[in-house]
Amino acid sequence: MIKLVAFDWNGTLLSDTLACVRAENKALLAIGAKTITVEKFRQNFQIPIMKYWENLGFSENYVKANFKTIEGVFHPNYELNANKARTRAGAKSLLEWLNKNKINSVIYSNHHIPGIQKHLIRLNISQFFNQVLARGNESDDSQIYKRSKEQKLIDYVSRNKIKPKQVISIGDSEEEIEIGKKCGFYSVALTGGWNSTNRLKKQKPDFLIHNLSEVKNIIKKLNRK
Repeated sequence: MIKLVAFDWNGTLLSDTLACVRAENKALLAIGAKTITVEKFRQNFQIPIMKYWENLGFSENYVKANFKTIEGVFHPNYELNANKARTRAGAKSLLEWLNKNKINSVIYSNHHIPGIQKHLIRLNISQFFNQVLARGNESDDSQIYKRSKEQKLIDYVSRNKIKPKQVISIGDSEEEIEIGKKCGFYSVALTGGWNSTNRLKKQKPDFLIHNLSEVKNIIKKLNRK
């Protein structure tokens, strides 16, 4: 029986892909670089963030030299656009269904907790989550050089004595699929977010979906096993 659904945040619950790309392009222009398309972003985005910049052709030294400018331009522009972002299609109906069926939900993210909580309140969905597993604040820049949300989810599952096959990991990037496979969770990949569909397919998730409402039938199927 599925007892926990672990959601990624950016691009999975929050429809902020365009907000991110627009802010990213402002930052690129600020350091004299060419802008990118949504398609190029989806083909190259990766955590740690430094790996993403290297995928775009920038050296680590170049990024470090321009880091303050990049961060100083990106964050205010991202927030400006993200404040208009809605939830992904099917998100609210899924969260209501999970709550009704007493299946717990958490968010595990590379974003920071205050930023997520602000949007949860704005979107009126904070009541559906048991916990937000993410960076403590914006000044924590650990995502630049490493992945950290995996261990936060592992610790949460362990503390609550949940078995791996009672957990579903849902995300729009390769990272959530990789975490699901490594930890023995079921992995659900959502298209239309921060990674391309081809990248998601190559990771061979247990399920590939286009709308979060599809998760209801996945859980029903798994619970019949």
